[in-house]
Amino acid sequence: MDRRVRELLENSTLFKDFGGNFLNQIIPYIQIYEYKKGREIVYQGEESSDLYIILEGKMRASIFDDEGNELIIESFKPGDFVGELSLIDGKPRSASLIAETNIKVAVLQRKHFISILKKNPELCLKLAENLVNRLRKADKFLETLAFLDVKERILNLFIENAIENKGSIYKVPRMLHKDIAKRIGASREAVTKALKKFNDQGILSEDQNFYILNLKDNLWRFL
Repeated sequence: MDRRVRELLENSTLFKDFGGNFLNQIIPYIQIYEYKKGREIVYQGEESSDLYIILEGKMRASIFDDEGNELIIESFKPGDFVGELSLIDGKPRSASLIAETNIKVAVLQRKHFISILKKNPELCLKLAENLVNRLRKADKFLETLAFLDVKERILNLFIENAIENKGSIYKVPRMLHKDIAKRIGASREAVTKALKKFNDQGILSEDQNFYILNLKDNLWRFL
């Protein structure tokens, strides 16, 4: 394993507090894979239980209905790990994992992880903390779906994904309307209609590859 990969693992969310000696126990069992953008790496309902640690690129977890409509549950960046539910209970995957960009991941099989976990029970706390964090995010997402309309969901999404925030002005990477719809549980048509209304109200403008969201003087219009 090259030095760069080792450094990425040492700084990952799961392993960063355990030091190099601990990582030496794990490295012999780690496998490195690379996937192209758009590749579905894990399928919802699949019988697999590996743990994935993102080293480079981005990945998303999505669920699909019988008609193939996608709802994005969460996105993952370098340092994040995913797949711990099936890792813990050995049951089928609850969501699909899809490469949002070209990615590199470290993969650890369940049988090896469980063996390491028995020798290092402090890892249980790390997993528990992560599961609690995921549950809180899931609760917030369900609350958004239940109580907010499409316009409010879009605003929440843009604010959460803003790369700059100057007062009440947010700079947000542009997303396709269909991708926004997948992230907020709405139709593409509803998203297009809401964005047009924002534009007409002066709330939303575009600057190259970014949206500029200005809530300073306009928030009262849709509360």
